[in-house]
Amino acid sequence: MHSLALAILLSLHSPLFAASPEYKVVGPLTQHFQDWLKSNGYTEDFVRADHKVTQGSYGGKTSDAQNVTRTPVIMIHGNSDAALRQTFGFNSFAGWENTIDYFLQQGYTSAELYATSWGDTNQMKAEMRRHDCKTVQFLRRFMEAVKAYTGSEKVHIIAHSMGVTLGRKITLGGKIQATDGNCDIGVPYRYVDVFVGISGANYGLCNCAGMVGDFEPTCSKDDGFWPGDSCGMNKNDCGASKLPYPCNGPDKYSKFLSDLNADMSQLAQRVFSAWSNADDLIMHHTNTWGKSTCLMPRSTDTKSKEKTYEDQYKWVNRLD
Repeated sequence: MHSLALAILLSLHSPLFAASPEYKVVGPLTQHFQDWLKSNGYTEDFVRADHKVTQGSYGGKTSDAQNVTRTPVIMIHGNSDAALRQTFGFNSFAGWENTIDYFLQQGYTSAELYATSWGDTNQMKAEMRRHDCKTVQFLRRFMEAVKAYTGSEKVHIIAHSMGVTLGRKITLGGKIQATDGNCDIGVPYRYVDVFVGISGANYGLCNCAGMVGDFEPTCSKDDGFWPGDSCGMNKNDCGASKLPYPCNGPDKYSKFLSDLNADMSQLAQRVFSAWSNADDLIMHHTNTWGKSTCLMPRSTDTKSKEKTYEDQYKWVNRLD
């Protein structure tokens, strides 16, 4: 697929779209959390004030007196999105605006809801983003910071699109061989209670098949979404609804995804794989060499329908 076409597809992929004339949720991280981060040696830019000043992050206590009574929820956005909505109009992402707004209406506080932006929001650079060391280490540190700051025994993770595979890696830990170098994310993170993965490309994207994997960074055969070019005797029909020969996934695909899926560690106590069969980026009814690429290995629950922030609330609160 041509880079421009792929970028447009990636940039349009958001189930959190909103066209409200004003922000429903405004960040960034509270000053209380910012002060704690600084005093505890965190030098990463989790605030992301470069994203419309207030919209690059969310979460934190308003004072020492505020208690954390619910398991904190960490939200990881997808490619070209951000923690909160940046702009208005037809082709605008809402980030986690709708989810956070709904959770607040159900009694959550900013001390229990967290998000930071990784990468930039330039939609025309969507094809440039990979599962690189810099991004994964940044998100791992954020997850660790939230747990330490809140003092909670567990955290929940809600992730969307590329955030799913990034979120799985920061949880499972281990090594990465990426274009920005080799790194070790650390030991498996055993403190995730519920992991919700919405429309992730866990076995790659059929749009990245063929020679695209050699030229588009986000389709990289090393740390991108290359889905492989065959599955047994099946050739060149990655997204077919029914393959002519028996097949249970690609023979060979992105090294990052292969290593991730080969890790037999349990991601969380409860793992939700959620997707829509009419997904505008993944396409092909989410089929990738005979299986849904949105289905995370070792999921405990699957939901194949349009997803909303109400569903996300039910899942992390074990109401569904």
